[in-house]
Amino acid sequence: MSDSTYTIKQIADMAGVTTRTIRYYDQIDLLKPVEIRANGYRTYDQSSLLKLQQIMFFRELDLPLEDIRSIINRPDFDMVDALNKHRLSLQTQQNRLQRLLRTLDQTIDSLTGTGRMGEKDYFEGFDHSEYEEEARARWGNTSQYVESQQKWASYSPQQQEDIKAQGNQLISRMVGADAGAAPEDADIQQAVGEYFDYLNRYFYTLDLKIFRNLADMWVADPRFAANYDRIRPGGAAFVREAVHYYCNHHT
Repeated sequence: MSDSTYTIKQIADMAGVTTRTIRYYDQIDLLKPVEIRANGYRTYDQSSLLKLQQIMFFRELDLPLEDIRSIINRPDFDMVDALNKHRLSLQTQQNRLQRLLRTLDQTIDSLTGTGRMGEKDYFEGFDHSEYEEEARARWGNTSQYVESQQKWASYSPQQQEDIKAQGNQLISRMVGADAGAAPEDADIQQAVGEYFDYLNRYFYTLDLKIFRNLADMWVADPRFAANYDRIRPGGAAFVREAVHYYCNHHT
């Protein structure tokens, strides 16, 4: 690693931000200088550049500064691992933008009479992952949402489709095909347990407390209640009761 040091103006100019921004990052313990000299000048080194780069990567994900601070100041924060996850996220965004550009070109060709499109081709490239939306709605831009986004970006399109299909199957099982089913029934509870494992495996780390809060949100937020109520009336409330029962018996 280079032994070079930089003034606050140099590091700000390299990053394309203001010195006021760098001073603010110091103030909130996000990016501290390596030294403050007797004349009050702040100095930075290459590790400062890498940390500022991380801050800017996370800002690209629209994370609040307080969340970025809690993430990069963790004792177990791994710079290389974070960079690899950023790369996966950016690669996924690039692939999606390329698909959208193809859809745009095909639509123009179709409208000008130089090409044809199938019905599904009109929507190629649009990503409406209900699980990413669910994570953002529950936690906003916090670490669980970041974990969800990074994990989702690491899956291939086929894997994403398979994961969605598996989730839909589990949701149907949790709601219950039998109108006379009770939330505490063994098959319902088995499906709830599998869904808990499913979320931990494919999306974000959650404990029983968070799982219980998620179930409350499924009822309170009409966007998500609809996913369950369309399977059967009162489906969201049924699943919430089933999840609460599961959590009460797995503490």
